[in-house]
Amino acid sequence: MTLSEYLTSNSKKPSHFADEVGVPASTITRILNGDRRPGLPLLLKILKATNGIVTPNDFAQELEAENDA
Repeated sequence: MTLSEYLTSNSKKPSHFADEVGVPASTITRILNGDRRPGLPLLLKILKATNGIVTPNDFAQELEAENDA
């Protein structure tokens, strides 16, 4: 599941999720817009905050889809 799908399905605003993982809201917004890729420490925080629903593999799959387009 993508981060965007997770936020939508859980009715979470990016700014609130950013608070949960301890990053600025702009960081989450940039990730959602495709302007930034999270590094390993942030990937692990996202994994934990989503209870394993959004995984590092989900970000890799997004990147792979972009490269195939």
